[in-house]
Amino acid sequence: MITAATFNFPMKAGFSTSDRNRAELDWRDGNFTWRYRNRLTVERTVTIRSFHHIPYVAVEPFYESQFNKWSTTALYAASLFPIGRHVEFNPYYEHENNTGGHKNHPEDAVGLALYLFFSVDESD
Repeated sequence: MITAATFNFPMKAGFSTSDRNRAELDWRDGNFTWRYRNRLTVERTVTIRSFHHIPYVAVEPFYESQFNKWSTTALYAASLFPIGRHVEFNPYYEHENNTGGHKNHPEDAVGLALYLFFSVDESD
């Protein structure tokens, strides 16, 4: 089960900050574990002619109950590319440093997320 709350804070010069707090509860194989993730993001909309995209950077530390410590930190560099009102692409780079095991385990990843937005309002 996942619960999350995000707080958004406008800043000067068109920048904004968001703080997402997320709790993940897991009952796997009869064992209960939980994980807390706190993601701090700084972004700014950039306009090139009529095209808008939103580059951002983020840091996200993870506290994992199975290790009883802050065991993972993820760093992100990405950009959101809105295509119309209902579609958004998010190409990203992620560096994750996991110290939950006995030794440090860094990983790098490049990915692409697709976000689809649906409206329950008939006028959209």
